[in-house]
Amino acid sequence: MSTLSFHFHGYQPGDIVRWREPDPLRRQTFEERLSPVALRIGPDRIEGRNWTDAVLRTYGRMGSLLLRASDSASVDIEPQTLAWLLERDPSAYREIMTAYHRGVVGLVMTPPFHPILPHLHRQEREALFDMMIDFYSPLLRRTESRPTGLWLPEALYSRETMDSFRESMRQSSVEDEAVADSIRSAYLVADARQFARPPEPGQAWARIESTERLLAIGRDHPLSGEFAFGATTASEFSGSARSRGSGSVLVANDLESLLANPTQAERFEAIVRSLREGGVQVVPPSPPTDPPTLALVDYSSWSDYDDMLSGGITSDTRWTGLRRSDGLVVSRVHRGRPFSQLWKYAFTLATERVETAVRRRALHLLRSAGVARRAQVLRRLAVSYGRHWFREHYQAQGVSTKETDFARSAEDIVGGKLDIEVAGFLARGYVLMLMGTRSDPRFWDNPDTRVTFQNVVLLVQALKDLAEASVRAKDLERAEALGRLLQATFLEFSEWHERGEFAALQTTPAWETTEVAWYASLESEVPQRSPADVIKRAAMFALAPEGAWPGGDPVLSIEEIVADSGHIAGEAHGEWKNPGWCEHRPG
Repeated sequence: MSTLSFHFHGYQPGDIVRWREPDPLRRQTFEERLSPVALRIGPDRIEGRNWTDAVLRTYGRMGSLLLRASDSASVDIEPQTLAWLLERDPSAYREIMTAYHRGVVGLVMTPPFHPILPHLHRQEREALFDMMIDFYSPLLRRTESRPTGLWLPEALYSRETMDSFRESMRQSSVEDEAVADSIRSAYLVADARQFARPPEPGQAWARIESTERLLAIGRDHPLSGEFAFGATTASEFSGSARSRGSGSVLVANDLESLLANPTQAERFEAIVRSLREGGVQVVPPSPPTDPPTLALVDYSSWSDYDDMLSGGITSDTRWTGLRRSDGLVVSRVHRGRPFSQLWKYAFTLATERVETAVRRRALHLLRSAGVARRAQVLRRLAVSYGRHWFREHYQAQGVSTKETDFARSAEDIVGGKLDIEVAGFLARGYVLMLMGTRSDPRFWDNPDTRVTFQNVVLLVQALKDLAEASVRAKDLERAEALGRLLQATFLEFSEWHERGEFAALQTTPAWETTEVAWYASLESEVPQRSPADVIKRAAMFALAPEGAWPGGDPVLSIEEIVADSGHIAGEAHGEWKNPGWCEHRPG
């Protein structure tokens, strides 16, 4: 008998436009984009203050749907998204938690903030995996012996990333053996196009080559696309699934695919019913005992450009702007014209520079205070601040208020060697930097989007927090250096081409690396609101109104204080109050 499993990935990046709370030890608040939009589900019209708000308000319906089609799917929901869901719709949060606890939905973990993990330094990867394990640990203790999965953001894989996961897993085994048992047997959710050799039909499961026990399940990409975007009936889709023959099949998509059109929810229930009536087992993924051994390809993903595969295998071109096969910059078509993706390479570098500066400054502050095992301490501070940031989730899962008290835990972590307020700015800055590595900006072809704006805001605040920590530790020189880095990285981003930042990419003449292509890709999509590129626009808004910088002169004179951006192409089906651009209304 054949087996088909569904997997759904739940994630919303957020709509943060400016950090509000100056004190890292207090409950954190931020200014959220006000750009009203509505989504339709069947006869219902769901309204939200912004895209994130509207989508999260649909999760209650999706949770109910998964309960009705019970024992058919696994679901991962990114930690930040789950915490925001609890804030907006507690009943939807409880419904999803109940589904996990009862086992009617399979639990799959995913790291917070949705970064491309192979693009990050090992320190950051391990901190994110530590935060992930800690966040899901209350659930893991209740899943008993049920299978647990791991979804790397965009399924983007590398052996070094899995080394980082094993390091975090080793650490968790020291602290909580019950949680470690679930993690040790976790399987990886991937795409069949990530394997070095295509799996046989009906062969979704594989043991990953060069690992002792890691299993992976690869989604059937054509069938997943037919589910999410196709117009086939339930019986037609079931026929396509049965044509795969006996064996195992995975259909995996974003959780929002259940809302791809007003009738999709009913279609999903009908598909599950039709498959089961036709003799197909529809169950959450359950690892077999002896799958074949296959190799996963480094830097492969599940959502790369379909027209840029190399030998049928995906890569990370969508997020780097470069082809792995030859290192050349690619172009796409945006608004009917060729659009260079050189900006993605540049934004990757900009993010990496801030990541490096924040990490080194944090470690230097710990060293100056005489803290030993600094890399481990920084990871522990990130976990502790994650508990502070996601405290409502932890408390809803039975974790005590004392255990979510950052000041209390940080004092123990640093052994009293670092002023607690300095530790607060250090930890918040480090976690905000992790939040600013989200993959979303580089997923889309154009930079002028609400998600690019948000990443820059978070990275600017991260630099500002580490500068404040430096001032309080009486290191004004390094605080000023972080301000200069901000200036060169974000406020002068458009000048990178003339500064020669892309010289290494210009050895092979190509339109995509020309000055004309560079400036065209950075043109404002809201020129009526601001002529500045979105990188500069976001940095200025984050620093407004005075442009003040800890311990030094203002970084800049604020030219425009505007948070508006272009719309994301994939959100065009929303009923926006302002269809022209993604605004930020006053109030």
